[in-house]
Amino acid sequence: MSDVPVPPAAEVPAEDPRLQELRLYAAQLERYAEEFGALFHRYKMQEAELEAATLAVVNAFVVALGAHDAYTRDHTQRVQRSALMIARTLGWSDTQLEEVRLGAVLHDIGKTSISDTVLCKPGRLSDTEYRNIQRHPVIGAHMISGFPALTSARPYVLYHHERFDGTGYPEGLRGHDIPIQGRLLAVADAVDAMLTLRPYRPPLRLEQVLRELNAGSGTQFDPQLVEAFLISGALDLYDLTHTPSRTHELSD
Repeated sequence: MSDVPVPPAAEVPAEDPRLQELRLYAAQLERYAEEFGALFHRYKMQEAELEAATLAVVNAFVVALGAHDAYTRDHTQRVQRSALMIARTLGWSDTQLEEVRLGAVLHDIGKTSISDTVLCKPGRLSDTEYRNIQRHPVIGAHMISGFPALTSARPYVLYHHERFDGTGYPEGLRGHDIPIQGRLLAVADAVDAMLTLRPYRPPLRLEQVLRELNAGSGTQFDPQLVEAFLISGALDLYDLTHTPSRTHELSD
C-alpha cells in the first residue's frame, strides 16, 4: 500500500504584538483592580474602627466633664445646638457642620482639670482663680492633641475665648486672625452663659442679653457672627418666658 502524502499543516498566523500587549495590560489592570478593592475594603474597615474609637474618646471626655461639673456638660450641649444653627445660617457645608458638632461638645473639656470649687464658686473669683480658669482652652487643646481624628475640634477648643478687639485669651488674637470657628463659638458660648443660671447670678433678661451683644459687637464679638446668631433663631432654644418681649432688636 502506497503511502498517502500528508498535506503540510497550515501555518497559524502570528498574533499581532499590539494585541499581546493589550492582553498584558488588561491582565495587569485586573490585578490592580483586585488589589485596590482589597485595600479599599481594609481602609473602610479601619475608617469604621477609627470612627468608633473617636466616638468612644469623645463620649469618655463628655462623661468625665459631666461627672466633674453638670452645668458645663449641659452648657456644651446647648452651645452645640446654638453653634450649629449659626453655622447653617452661614451656609456651612455638611463636613463643616460635623466639625462644629464635634468642636462645640469638646470646647470646655479643659475644665475637667479645674477644681469644681472654682467652677461652682458662688462669689467673685480671685485673680489666681480667674487665671486658673483661663488655662482651660490650652489644657483642652492639649488633651485632644493626641487624637488625629479630633484635629478639626482644636480651633473651637482653643479660641472660643478670644475677643475681636484682641483682649481675649489664650493668645490675644485680634479680628479675623481669630479662626472663624473660635469667633462663631464665642457668640454661642457667651449667650448661653448669659441666659442660664450661674452660681454667682440669675439668668439675664433678654433685653440685657441683646444689649450685651450690641455692646460687644466689634469688641468682644465678630459683628457678622452676632448678626448670624440673631438671624439663626438660636434664641428659640431657650425658655425666655421670664424675659421681656422678643420685639427688642439690636440698635444700628
